[in-house]
Amino acid sequence: MDPIAKKVKVIVPRAALEAVYDECDGFDADETGGRLIGTYKTGFMGGMTITVTGIIEPGPNAKRSQTSFFQDGEYQEKVFRQVESAHPETEHLGNWHTHHVNGYPTLSGGDRQTYHRIVNHKNHNTDFFYALLVTARNRPGHGERYSVRHFLVFRDMSGEFEIHPSNVKVVDAPIAWPTGAATVKQHVAAYEILAAPPDQRAQDSEFFKRFQPDLRAFMGKANGRVHWRGKISLVDDSAPEVLVAELDGDEPIDYGIVLKGAPPALMDVANQFSDQRFGSAREAVLRLERELNRAVYRSHVSRAH
Repeated sequence: MDPIAKKVKVIVPRAALEAVYDECDGFDADETGGRLIGTYKTGFMGGMTITVTGIIEPGPNAKRSQTSFFQDGEYQEKVFRQVESAHPETEHLGNWHTHHVNGYPTLSGGDRQTYHRIVNHKNHNTDFFYALLVTARNRPGHGERYSVRHFLVFRDMSGEFEIHPSNVKVVDAPIAWPTGAATVKQHVAAYEILAAPPDQRAQDSEFFKRFQPDLRAFMGKANGRVHWRGKISLVDDSAPEVLVAELDGDEPIDYGIVLKGAPPALMDVANQFSDQRFGSAREAVLRLERELNRAVYRSHVSRAH
């Protein structure tokens, strides 16, 4: 662990994380994000504790794409002043955003440049900038809904410092914003419903209707099994065709997925998925999409060098 980051501890309410996850659920093709607000205190030998007390949504005029995100600053500033009036100790700690849609597992070069520019601005109120990055959507029943990483950038200091997960404490505590955040029990219950096998077809179809509208459902005449086929969009605007299907066998049903007519650059990923089995059709599509985006990104980086 980096000696600087080792001195930093983060306390984040589960309700704040759930609000982040809810926002991510609504954007499966484009990046999204928001502000992190709360308090901090410094301690002995340069130690610091950052306490998140809420997140501010991206705002109605936010601009999104598969590889970029620009927040609605005017909206966020109004919300921050509203929270600050009730909780004068509140500070703008930093930002959160997601890479789960493009498969890039860490901060991008653009992220780093932006965060250093912010923390070194004369009007920035603290000597640090805290960044929470959502890196991947997790399979239902396998821990948190999403995987996250935590970073710090300091004024007049080069580089970024990652906070080790052991220094991040998730607590059950109220948050200042969003004020209408659901309780932890409500979020957990909703997640368990999403993971439940009954009405799997209906859940998968509804998910594709919202996030992958080109995937259409068909039923096999011989075996009565359902499959979905169509194109999925990747970060480079390509749209390979996929086929995801219920597999023959006992309950619970497994799902398989194949890439139809994969270009040479994506054949390795296509081969890796040919024998894999998944608990739902949407899980199969999300995992394939993530790996394809990673392959596309690596290919672009390789050509750039």
